Amino acid sequence: MKMSNITSEILARFFEGRATSEENNAIADWIESDPANQEVFNQELQFHLMLMHMSSKVKASQQKPRRTSLALYAGLAASFVAGIILCWFLAVTPLRDEASKMVAFHTDPGQRASLTLPDGTSVELNSGSTLQYPAVFARGERRVRIEGEAMFDVAKAADKPFYVETFAYDVKVLGTRFNVEADEDRGVFSTALMEGSVAIHDKHDNVITELEPDQVVTLAEGRLIKKHEENIGARYRWTDGIINCAGLSFEELMRRFERAFGVTIVIECETVPDISYKRMKVNVCDGISHAFAILQRTSDFTVEYDDTTDTYHIR
Repeated sequence: MKMSNITSEILARFFEGRATSEENNAIADWIESDPANQEVFNQELQFHLMLMHMSSKVKASQQKPRRTSLALYAGLAASFVAGIILCWFLAVTPLRDEASKMVAFHTDPGQRASLTLPDGTSVELNSGSTLQYPAVFARGERRVRIEGEAMFDVAKAADKPFYVETFAYDVKVLGTRFNVEADEDRGVFSTALMEGSVAIHDKHDNVITELEPDQVVTLAEGRLIKKHEENIGARYRWTDGIINCAGLSFEELMRRFERAFGVTIVIECETVPDISYKRMKVNVCDGISHAFAILQRTSDFTVEYDDTTDTYHIR
């Protein structure tokens, strides 16, 4: 495709994530070839932002009545489709970094979102997370960065490997489905593989380990620990608004409650309840009070809520 053939219709497809790889590359070349094209692009982007502001409601999916879709656009040549989870108020904020031409997509605590990257990769972004990715992927590779937690379903492209960068390690794939959690403040890193294969790289691009389906690798005390888990996908039902309590400590479960419900939880009881053996699931849409009630059926603790600080005290 010639750069001179870039039309408003092609740009519209690009903003909506429907442009072909050829069109994506042509748009990138077109933008870089002339500052005037950059201005045209910005004007088209503002027009689409205005349209989305005027029409923010769309029909809910018949298969998933709790979810609707809202197209959000931002950044230099950025496009994605965000799915709003109706169980929470969703206020994701797409931002543009002019210098690096990166898009940052953020969800606040208690919110999560679905988005489609320019290459067709689907991402489920958990609450309190930030995904950064280039407005236009490089021709030889695709790189994104995650702080928080995300589930990736990577579009296959044998000639363009996909990298997920985190504070600790990078995950390399060609086309697969996997979960990544990375929290630098808490020193948490883990990758769980549902389909395909992934390789964990250090910051010098050395392969540390490779995963097969139903394997998870976790950073613990400065080293990676890999293990096998049957039906690993059941553990990562957060994409459906489900918290699987099996195998979690009480402290870890409360951390997940904080993320899912957007609250602060302070554990003040002398003896922390042991729930690691319990096979139970919590539906986030039912609310945090219901979640606590489920745990209290078999665990001895009380909950007090301070509405001035939006904090739950566990005693």
